Amino acid sequence: MRPPVRLGARLGGASRYLTAVVEQGLFSLLNLGVVLALGRLMSPEQFGACVLWFSVAYVLASVQNAVSVAHLQVLPAARGHDPARLETERVMLAATGVFLLLTAVGTALAAGILGRAGAFGVWTAVLFVPAYLLQQYVRLVCFSRGEGGTAALQTGAVLLVAVGLLAVGAAVLRPLTAEHVLGLMGTAYALVGMAGLWRASDGLRRGLSGALSGYMAYARSSGWLFLGVSSTEILARFYVFAVGAAYGPGVLAALSFSQTFLRPAPLLASSWSMAARNDLAARRDAGDWRGYVGLLVVSAAAGVAFAALWAGLVWAAWPTITATLFAGKYAEARWMLPLWGLSAAFGFVQVVVSTGLQILKAFKALALSNAAASAVAALGVLWGMSRMGPGGAILGTAAGQALEAAAMLAVLIVLLRRFRRG
Repeated sequence: MRPPVRLGARLGGASRYLTAVVEQGLFSLLNLGVVLALGRLMSPEQFGACVLWFSVAYVLASVQNAVSVAHLQVLPAARGHDPARLETERVMLAATGVFLLLTAVGTALAAGILGRAGAFGVWTAVLFVPAYLLQQYVRLVCFSRGEGGTAALQTGAVLLVAVGLLAVGAAVLRPLTAEHVLGLMGTAYALVGMAGLWRASDGLRRGLSGALSGYMAYARSSGWLFLGVSSTEILARFYVFAVGAAYGPGVLAALSFSQTFLRPAPLLASSWSMAARNDLAARRDAGDWRGYVGLLVVSAAAGVAFAALWAGLVWAAWPTITATLFAGKYAEARWMLPLWGLSAAFGFVQVVVSTGLQILKAFKALALSNAAASAVAALGVLWGMSRMGPGGAILGTAAGQALEAAAMLAVLIVLLRRFRRG
């Protein structure tokens, strides 16, 4: 009777990965499809303003993960009101509410300051940024509970609503500006996110007002997580702010547009991370360290191969893509694609090793590795820009990702040897 059980477990694991891939595919359509459409419909200056605020939202999503989501991802997969998760879920829901409020206030202040300096002051970002974070919280909570199908429905709903609103906006609002785009997308995220939050918070809302006091038990881990994710985001997004400040939204648009076509690699890495956490946690609890290492090694190798292959395909097709779909805009950015491919490969390894460390709850070691690498990345971006112009920022980003992956791998090897010895 044991073989059927094992087969069922394998099929269940495969189903989780497939669901995560489907959900990530919808998320890719939402992000990549919208960005590509905006690259065609908007002027480079307005598109560059959108890119900056998208990047702000992505950075804050990682901070939100440190504040709340990461504490849910290490729990057993179960419903939110399950006794194994109830207390933590309620505390993190309260913490997320405070985080979203602070984010809205901070975005309003930033929009006002940037509005005095130039094109980056977009007031509808005050709606877009917190709404995006709300949707991401609901999505990742679903994955932490093992409800990948629900997460896919949530993301699919946002995709449909956002595309519908943007289609109407493109037809009615001409020319399409950053104010329009962030307002329409913020509305889509807010509508679907609120509906998803109502469902996800079932059984958690009673006693929510007093739950925040319990957050102190998680504060120390959150501090290390915050250092880790903020450092990682410096690695991944520093080029956006450096190039935007030095060269303006038009140049930033070209740099980000070329990277957009390489994003399937980091999105696949994110999909793998969400689906693999349950398997890695199960191997950790069972002491199956050979299986733990094997899953990480195979996943990292497959990710590097995919990033290299995808970058080569995009590079070969770039003249056709830009001429056919974008009327020749951004054709000169082709030389950046191999560099973005290198960055994507290092980034995939970085995600795999980071996930392995997170499941081992090695938050302090992970944070220190990230902090050292982010400093290298920031200096590398500035050095690259001084020697190669805006494109040099890509090399600096890739150098930081390589250093971070190497540092985290060294820490992971030491920890695994320690666990194996008992």
